[in-house]
Amino acid sequence: MDRRRVRTRAALLRAGQALFADRSVDGVSIDDIVAAADVAKGSFYNHFPDKEALAQALADEVRKGVEAFVAEVTDGVADPAERIARSLCGFARLALENPPGVRLQNRLFHGAAIPDLPMNRGVRADIRAGLDAGQFVGVSLEAGVLMAVGLVQIAVARVLNHDTPAEAAALSRDLAFGLLRGLGLDAASARATAAKAAAAIFAGHPSAA
Repeated sequence: MDRRRVRTRAALLRAGQALFADRSVDGVSIDDIVAAADVAKGSFYNHFPDKEALAQALADEVRKGVEAFVAEVTDGVADPAERIARSLCGFARLALENPPGVRLQNRLFHGAAIPDLPMNRGVRADIRAGLDAGQFVGVSLEAGVLMAVGLVQIAVARVLNHDTPAEAAALSRDLAFGLLRGLGLDAASARATAAKAAAAIFAGHPSAA
């Protein structure tokens, strides 16, 4: 019975993930969810009181996934500028490789541009470190976080629409350069850091060269 409950919950989560990637929570009914999951409607209420609770469970999974993803693409990198550039490039590559997952993330996190949101903890820490070290200048912590999150969203939206791997790599490099310049890096350092990050993140991706 426990295994059955686990399977049912997993099926509901998969169904919600697929449906919410294409439609808003308001645009999806519980009937849609149970039909996609191929479970009885009563089974839904054994796991979630309403569809908003299912969306919250998915949002929690997405947030954990985002945090793990950023940790992965910045692993072993101490320089705040390079960490920020690699994160931007990483999200662009993620949009290229997993459009449904990124669309779900976008739908469930309308407040992603709030600087002190938990999912922005990493970029906030990186920008604070750059400011404290004098690497970033002429911008406040809040403005720096908003710039970074905003450009990530722009990169993701563009890649989701129609960018090829090569275009995604070039766009990520150029946006990372612009972000680092906006944070106060000199042109040469920003260009070199952005190029290094894009090359590292898109290395090995077919047709990205």
